[in-house]
Amino acid sequence: MKRTVLATLLLALTFVGFGQEKSDNYYIDNRGRDALLAPRVGIGAGVFTFFGDVNDNNYQHIFTSTYGVEVRGSANLSRYFDLDLNVIYGNVTVNERTTSRNLNFKSEMFIGTAGISYNFNHLYKKPGIIQPFIGVGVSFINFDSKADMKDANGNLYVYDEEGGIFTAAGEATQRDYVYETDLRDENLDGLGKYDQYTFSIPVSAGVDFKMGKRLSAKLGAGFYYTFTDLIDDISEEGEGDRKGNSRNDMFLFTSLSVSYSIGVGKSYTKSMKTKYYEEVDFYAMQMADSDEDGVNDFDDKCAQTPAGAKVDEHGCPVDSDLDVIADYRDKEDSTKVDAVVDLEGVTLSDERMLAAYSDSLATIRANMHKVYPSGILSKRAPLTAEDSTKLAIMMLDIQNQVEKQGEFDQLFDEISKEVYSQTPQKAANVEDVYKSIDRVYKKMVDEKSLTPTRPLTITKEENISTTIPPEFLDADYNTDGLITADEVMRVIEDVLEGISPLSISQLYNLIDFYQEYMEGARAIDFGGTMAVYIDGTLNILENYRNDGLSDTQRFLVNKFSAADFNQDGKLTADEVNRMIAMFQKGESPYTEEQIYELIDLFFEE
Repeated sequence: MKRTVLATLLLALTFVGFGQEKSDNYYIDNRGRDALLAPRVGIGAGVFTFFGDVNDNNYQHIFTSTYGVEVRGSANLSRYFDLDLNVIYGNVTVNERTTSRNLNFKSEMFIGTAGISYNFNHLYKKPGIIQPFIGVGVSFINFDSKADMKDANGNLYVYDEEGGIFTAAGEATQRDYVYETDLRDENLDGLGKYDQYTFSIPVSAGVDFKMGKRLSAKLGAGFYYTFTDLIDDISEEGEGDRKGNSRNDMFLFTSLSVSYSIGVGKSYTKSMKTKYYEEVDFYAMQMADSDEDGVNDFDDKCAQTPAGAKVDEHGCPVDSDLDVIADYRDKEDSTKVDAVVDLEGVTLSDERMLAAYSDSLATIRANMHKVYPSGILSKRAPLTAEDSTKLAIMMLDIQNQVEKQGEFDQLFDEISKEVYSQTPQKAANVEDVYKSIDRVYKKMVDEKSLTPTRPLTITKEENISTTIPPEFLDADYNTDGLITADEVMRVIEDVLEGISPLSISQLYNLIDFYQEYMEGARAIDFGGTMAVYIDGTLNILENYRNDGLSDTQRFLVNKFSAADFNQDGKLTADEVNRMIAMFQKGESPYTEEQIYELIDLFFEE
């Protein structure tokens, strides 16, 4: 058993070292909203330390028999609390040998515990590899205590004051450490057939070591205060060297265990995060402080605060002169009350406002950042200066995000070439497209022609059109199941022009929905098979068809997009004839072989 315990310790420590080295690639905490009740199971080993009437002062044999093994189970109740269940089986062995008394016992223990532990996660900006915890619970304990009172021949041990051990016949002997005498049956203190079970209130503490997506180790100690004084069969009812105190028995179990998560859990309603971001650590995102302003993203009402900007307790930039322009971008420190200012916080004179609003482009989104829209721009209701500024800043953020897109554009172009080189049937087959994308992506990464800042996750999904909340369905102008940056901009224009049914508050909700779930979303047509790219994940849609075109028609217009002169997403006989005429004049972008393929595919349909 000693070798078993040591082997378990060494194995766990090896895993801990590996987990620390690979933490950036493999660490995922299953305590997010979408990991509710994610179950974990584990095994471990540990040692007992007993606190009772019999005091252990013979440490020679502590690791021979004072051991226990445990089976653990746990599940997340929230990001901060876990439900813990564990079963411990082992032996508590105590040997007391002094000049005044010589007592010993070995108690076979079975312990079942249910409890709750708290992990301190809300104190950390980001989850770490090592996480402390404390816990409390209720335990049922069954014990069976025996003593080593006789040698192998059944002779009682007799102890002298100098520490020698003899038989009743006066022959010197040694203890055999075989605990053969049932203490309850001996009834040495007249206690009768007392119960060999009790309850306990254990208090635990320790640390969790994260070693991978699903693997973790736990080093902890549980202190068990029991409701009995008879585990060691010594109590205040005894006499002489068997006289004990009135305190109940207690013990400590210190263990090291390894656990494995057997599921990532499900929330009661599957969210967009679960659908598109299954490999993302949402708990880490909730605890992160992306703009490093000292306020966690989860509580930060103003994301992407510029570095060095002074913020309030909500993470929003401070506006000292209350002109709705934050101090970090305000070029006029002390603006007068009720003054109209531009986006740099500078007071607008009547002349500047007249010049700005003389051009109707003042309400066009591309110019929103140039002029502070402080007037009543909506035909439906007045727009406050604060709302106008907030909208302008939001639009700028969305425009900046759009400009930063394109990390995988080269990859998507190469995939399109690969797919379009195949037959229309293969281009419309989800499995074939999936294989093509995977092959092209791996090839480009291996050849280092593509070095993305994050890996691309490729999945196959169902139609996503039902994931948009009903109140925002009208924002999906092209009914492709996504709300893109361009569509959000279009909704903002409609609201400002008074032709949208959305109110200002609903518009803010739409922008929040876009930024949380669909920021950077793109719909890509690979020759008839639709895919949706969202923030590092490319979802190939199994059942996406919304334009009424056949697979061949869709493949045709994608491969020969230059022939779609009216850009309506469909090739007509007139457009094909026009491209043929251009080829005859030497003005077509296609080769003779491509023209023949265009004709064959068109008439095949």
